[in-house]
Amino acid sequence: MTTKISESLLEHLVELERILLEPSVRQSVNRLDQLLSPNFHEISANGLMFNKAHIMSRLPSEKVPQFYNQSFIGQMLSADIAQLTYHAAYRHSARAPLHYSIRMSIWKKVAEQWQLIYHQGTPCPEFALQYE
Repeated sequence: MTTKISESLLEHLVELERILLEPSVRQSVNRLDQLLSPNFHEISANGLMFNKAHIMSRLPSEKVPQFYNQSFIGQMLSADIAQLTYHAAYRHSARAPLHYSIRMSIWKKVAEQWQLIYHQGTPCPEFALQYE
């Protein structure tokens, strides 16, 4: 049974999603280890599946793409598991075309900290970007 997510938790999880895009966090094995669950899995927009070990070996040396995310919706799947869905657009350089996707993340509260346990990106039609 799903329940409504509190506004403060939604804001916190959106902040964590955006923190994961910061170069300093992506390059920090310690910070990634804190944010990603030991059981983390991702299905990328091109259908590839990655686990935490792969992400930890790849992200610290990967160039961070230009990334926009917006239209976040959250719901509680249980008392300690939250789901976020949102629209994302990214490109690898300022002159590259944007790639659009719908993203879904599942966060689990472990002790007093939220960790990402699952993330998926699915390509979607172009949408209007809302610059904040």
